[in-house]
Amino acid sequence: MLSLFNTLHYRAWLTVTLIVVLTGCNTTPANKNAIILAQQGQFEQAKTAIETAYPASGKNKLLRHLELGTLYHLEQKYQLSNDNLDKAKAIIEEQYTISVSEQALALLSGPTYTTFAGKEFHRPLINVFKALNYNALANQHPAQRQVYLDAALVEMRQLDTYLSTLTDETGGYDGKPSGDGLTDRVMRILQPLLAPNDLLKNIDYKDDAFAHYISGVLYESSNELDAARIQYQRAAQAFEQGFAEQYNLGNNVTRQAYMDLARVMRKAGGYHNELSELEEKWGYSISEPEQTGPRLTVVQNAGIGPQRKEFNLLLRADHSAKALVITPILWGTSAERKAQMWWFQMLYADTSLFDMMQNYATGDLGDVAMGALTKRLPLGDTLWQSAKTAGLIDALEHGSRIAVTYLEPFEQKIDKSELWIEGKKVAELDNYHSVSLLTLQSALKNANREMQIALTREVVKAMTAHKAIQSTGLQAFDGFAKLATSVVNAVTAGADLRQWQSLPAQIKLTQVPVTKGTVNIMLKTKLRSGKVIEQSDTLEINENMTLWHTRTFIESAQSAAPTTLLTME
Repeated sequence: MLSLFNTLHYRAWLTVTLIVVLTGCNTTPANKNAIILAQQGQFEQAKTAIETAYPASGKNKLLRHLELGTLYHLEQKYQLSNDNLDKAKAIIEEQYTISVSEQALALLSGPTYTTFAGKEFHRPLINVFKALNYNALANQHPAQRQVYLDAALVEMRQLDTYLSTLTDETGGYDGKPSGDGLTDRVMRILQPLLAPNDLLKNIDYKDDAFAHYISGVLYESSNELDAARIQYQRAAQAFEQGFAEQYNLGNNVTRQAYMDLARVMRKAGGYHNELSELEEKWGYSISEPEQTGPRLTVVQNAGIGPQRKEFNLLLRADHSAKALVITPILWGTSAERKAQMWWFQMLYADTSLFDMMQNYATGDLGDVAMGALTKRLPLGDTLWQSAKTAGLIDALEHGSRIAVTYLEPFEQKIDKSELWIEGKKVAELDNYHSVSLLTLQSALKNANREMQIALTREVVKAMTAHKAIQSTGLQAFDGFAKLATSVVNAVTAGADLRQWQSLPAQIKLTQVPVTKGTVNIMLKTKLRSGKVIEQSDTLEINENMTLWHTRTFIESAQSAAPTTLLTME
């Protein structure tokens, strides 16, 4: 009878796994479909997909306005873009403090039952996109140029306030459970499953050097030299002190920020000592006189950010070793299974997390022992007895499925981007931000907390069901009830896959001296496949700083897409 029961047990788990995959793992979110449509120029269909999937009220209203804001931006309907981004910003501010009831709902029902509140780096990107919208409107309407630039500066001031608060805060991502309820006791027992805190150090979103840099450019465009100086200095220091290394940007970005700082100091006057220090550090070329003429800054938002996907694990109790064991349930294509195992290794690796993360960010996963990795938590006599007393061990008799998220690996497809003016190549663009790497690091930083909450949620659900069976006096059916509960919990467990999907994968930039007047520019994006994407425009160069930005969709180059499918501002 026991053998038959064990056979049924494993068949049930096999059935559960198949159900999970068939009902959830292979679905593509509406906003991923929308941005794919947008890169083919099908904006109306993309917006319809968003409006259908994410109503104007409800738990996903933030996603609606973030995605519509991006789509209208790509469609060059800048005011409509800003209208949606304004609504998104207001929702984020409303959701800054998550209510106690929302937290309880997430613990007991799952994260998808709560209101999507966005990530900590979404607010700065909203400010940046709004400012770029106003800058594009200024370029389109010369008579109202300063009005639109002033509106852009309002966004930069709000951004500066946000980033100042962010840099004053330390940690902030690792909340600690308190109290002595059932959920709190389970979380304390499961706490050692998490990776050591120092394993995930130095991947916090601490500041945003790119956002400071764009602020400096926009302030300089309006000839507000003191504000530009402050923002360039903050950008340069942030790049130098770790932002460039954290997001794998190279050394040019730091030097360029210091060159811009030196330039506005020379234009403003009165900074002789500071300029001497910069020249001593970087050489006299950093403050050459020709840098004081008109400048053109080109910003390229390239590609589409990686997608969040579901990753399943099995939590069970090992009676002989008095331990809890967590094992990945690998599913999907060969590439997806490899990514899931690599993600698990990143979370529980003993060394070289940063190197593993950089490889993941370039799609270089190397060799991995598929299915050979488990995370074992020896509880010892005291904790094991505590877990038994709490009912946790009985609840895990047939195991519990845990659903968390992982980020798909992303491949760097761009070889280089070149700026051409009047038919001559004048510069190559440098990477100034990797939104994909930022998203990856944020996901890794929150992965342990997400897993802890998911573990706690499924265990508490199983324990609650077990106690309910006992209270009915139907102990004779306890084994079947616990198996049935495991199956139901496995099917209903789900990860929160919501994200701002239409963000670019990376942001590239260059800044060059130009002459005042009309100039013809072309951006040539050369892919590693050998294909080239060309985007061109005619600009009116102003006496201070002119900013031009574009979005380049990498996949559009696969089918000789006309330039009208590529967004140009």
